[in-house]
Amino acid sequence: MSGRPVKQEQNAYYFDQPIPIPSYLVAIASGDITKAPIGPRSHVYCEPSKIDACQYEFEHDMEKFLTTVESLIFKYEWDQYDALVLPSSFPYGGMENPNVTFATPTLVSGDRENVDVLAHELAHSWSGNLVTNCSWEHFWLNEGWTVYLERRIQGAIYGEPTRHFSAIIGWTDLENSINAMGKSASRFSTLVQDLKDQCDPDDSFSTVPYEKGSNLLYHIEQVVGGKEVFDPFIPYYFKKYRYKSLDTYEFLDTLYDFFKAKKVELDSIDWNTWLYMPGMPPVKPKFDSTLVDQCYNLADKWYNAIVKGNKNYKEIFHHNDVKNFSSNQSVVFLDTLTSFDKHETFKWSDHIDALQAMSEIYSNYSNSSNAEVVFRWYALQVTGKNEKFYDPLGEWLGTVGRMKFVRPGYVLLNRANREKAIAYFKKFEASYHPICRSMVKKDLGLN
Repeated sequence: MSGRPVKQEQNAYYFDQPIPIPSYLVAIASGDITKAPIGPRSHVYCEPSKIDACQYEFEHDMEKFLTTVESLIFKYEWDQYDALVLPSSFPYGGMENPNVTFATPTLVSGDRENVDVLAHELAHSWSGNLVTNCSWEHFWLNEGWTVYLERRIQGAIYGEPTRHFSAIIGWTDLENSINAMGKSASRFSTLVQDLKDQCDPDDSFSTVPYEKGSNLLYHIEQVVGGKEVFDPFIPYYFKKYRYKSLDTYEFLDTLYDFFKAKKVELDSIDWNTWLYMPGMPPVKPKFDSTLVDQCYNLADKWYNAIVKGNKNYKEIFHHNDVKNFSSNQSVVFLDTLTSFDKHETFKWSDHIDALQAMSEIYSNYSNSSNAEVVFRWYALQVTGKNEKFYDPLGEWLGTVGRMKFVRPGYVLLNRANREKAIAYFKKFEASYHPICRSMVKKDLGLN
């Protein structure tokens, strides 16, 4: 439960939560659950058959995440930080319930490269759980801050280029998310939402509050003078509002109050566009591309070979091209390839031979256990209408319940072959969480 375990008497379990929390953070899990330590103040809970894999995935990083974020804000107040790995139908990457994050099983990939989601949910212990948005119209105050802190954790542990590497992936996700909204982008791609017409907040859920929000905070950091200048504001903000909720206007008042000497710099920020206008942020940050250059270079090499008509793909490319890529580098490589389809003069559907050659050269992608990589791999192939990947994508969508993959996965399949998209959704519909099921129905126009 979202509290501290007190005692167990036969089948009665007792918990205590001394810290005030909003009602949406009250959560209970029940089932055949066991646990294993992943740090001096952390355990992972899951079904017994998966406990060893879950422990391996998280034990290397958990305490490092805790001590790092404590040094950035202030001491962790919740005593114990645990993680519960749920069945595959769980529709989100994680839910930041106090004391025990509820997590998707897609994090357990065997390569420890998706644990940044745990860093994200841990950061929620401050942004969201101690300090909460007063309504879902200001959801970015929870999620934008949390993504910002998650990347600060990564930068502190693995180096600043890693922070920027994650931000580059996030920027691409934001572009894809807004593009996928279509006509509704004018409504749901604003940072501060207008939900006063009583629409379902689930309809507005996207990466916008996460990525647009974190990019705004990064932009503020840069405008006021960099990390060293911005960092004292972080504990000040969280101490001022802990155990409370706030809206965007209170955030801005607090920001201006703290940075009185930086008013000119803050006034240079186009607040109206950032907060209330739809679409991508008005400013694209200058990210450190050190870790992504290899990915970009390999993607460009494919692009140039294709447009120049050089079809000797198996002589030009080799499986060793990606052998030493981290999973995140593979994500960037595949995202970059997919993005070429946005060019007016280039469509992957005109180059299915290249996609087929790629599937033979980089066959490891089809066998990857990392959901982030597998999804991008299928997205590339299906974007190019390589029919050999329609059924593999459809079947894979039946093994995951995380909306990050399920919703865009069905949208992709629907664009390529609507009949298959509907057939696979009907096949797996009962296995999805009700929220996920409802959103996919809307995406496919089945309501």
